[in-house]
Amino acid sequence: MAGRLIIAGFVLALLAPASLDAAAVPRSWQDGQILSRKTVSTGRTYLRKQYVYRVKAFNHSYLVVSDTALQLDLFVPMRFSADRRHLFIQDADGRECRAAILQVAHYRRQ
Repeated sequence: MAGRLIIAGFVLALLAPASLDAAAVPRSWQDGQILSRKTVSTGRTYLRKQYVYRVKAFNHSYLVVSDTALQLDLFVPMRFSADRRHLFIQDADGRECRAAILQVAHYRRQ
């Protein structure tokens, strides 16, 4: 019985670093800028706030909502990474903030 526990612990120790590496997803960063921001009160008592941003990239425009305010100014270059449902935005301090994508607009430049 003790031998099985030792083997199980050994196997678990070998698999733990592999699962930690799988959680760290490499992001492809893009350049963009924030075109607009709006603070919206939510909840029953309207005490909670959410922040809505319009982010412009090369050929996309994203409407996103975040629970935390970004430490970025409007029309200043910034970096972000797009996922299927989220935008990961680097703020002025280099911290990553996650925002849910509400709408995506594609446009072609002529």
